Amino acid sequence: MSSAAPTVTVAVPTLNEAQHIEACLESVGAQSYGGIVEVLVVDGGSTDATRELAARFPMVRVLDNPDRIQSAGLNLALAQARGQVVVRVDGHCRLAVDYVERCVTALVETGAAMVGGAMQPVGGGWVGAGIAKALTSKLGAGPARFHVGGPSGFVDTVYLGAFRRQLALEVGGYAPEAITNEDAELAIRMRPHGGIWFDARIKSSYTPRSGLAQLGRQFFRYGGGRAATVRQHPRSLSPRQLAAPLLVLMLLTPWRLPVLGAYVAALVARTTPEWRRDPGVALGLMLAMPTMHLPWGVGFLRGLITPLRRSA
Repeated sequence: MSSAAPTVTVAVPTLNEAQHIEACLESVGAQSYGGIVEVLVVDGGSTDATRELAARFPMVRVLDNPDRIQSAGLNLALAQARGQVVVRVDGHCRLAVDYVERCVTALVETGAAMVGGAMQPVGGGWVGAGIAKALTSKLGAGPARFHVGGPSGFVDTVYLGAFRRQLALEVGGYAPEAITNEDAELAIRMRPHGGIWFDARIKSSYTPRSGLAQLGRQFFRYGGGRAATVRQHPRSLSPRQLAAPLLVLMLLTPWRLPVLGAYVAALVARTTPEWRRDPGVALGLMLAMPTMHLPWGVGFLRGLITPLRRSA
């Protein structure tokens, strides 16, 4: 590593991540980049063994996040970080061995304010595999490159994200009121300072929710989080984000049957190739997409009227 290479803090907000935190931190410990100076695990009050497991790893400091939500935890990490670059990591993900190195290289070479790669979900069982497939489908999660992949280039937002600590502090850090969608909201404020760069070489895997009920609750919160961002940044709304709310509204009108028929036809068209390859995954995909779309749409509509509240 060159003496001029920036130092890095890896920030991992957690809450009850005992099932995944060891694999996550093992992947952090295996990084090829030599300039990682610390790993901050910012815990929001886990009641499982997350804190104890994390504390066993070298360079890890476990910080308390009394506000519990990720935005608050990430702001604590920003305040205490010793690295010049902060690489934000999720407790559910595993990093490719060159993840941090690729992030730093992309920041230096592009001059971008924030860089990141694609989310590569890996689910277990037919439901988990179907959920993972939905999260990488344009029909399931939309056309954003961090979901479906694509060439490197400037985008609206990326998965997780890496950035210079000082710049993040200068723009105000993560929005403390953000219950979800905190990464995309920060990207909006970072964008004028160099843009957001998607790098196809920055790779990690992610373990999504394993059940449909969990997925639905997650996407209800995501919809509400996106609505909160739109309330704060109206110009950030894109037409594709209106698809799920419009679907929900149309299902409440006299045109519900033709709308439902068209929606089911789209699901069948998307899942037909999967039935030939793996009927179990196809069924999981068929169930996962409406479990994402409808709660997201309801959460978005509710969030436009009533902001999400922190859970106790």
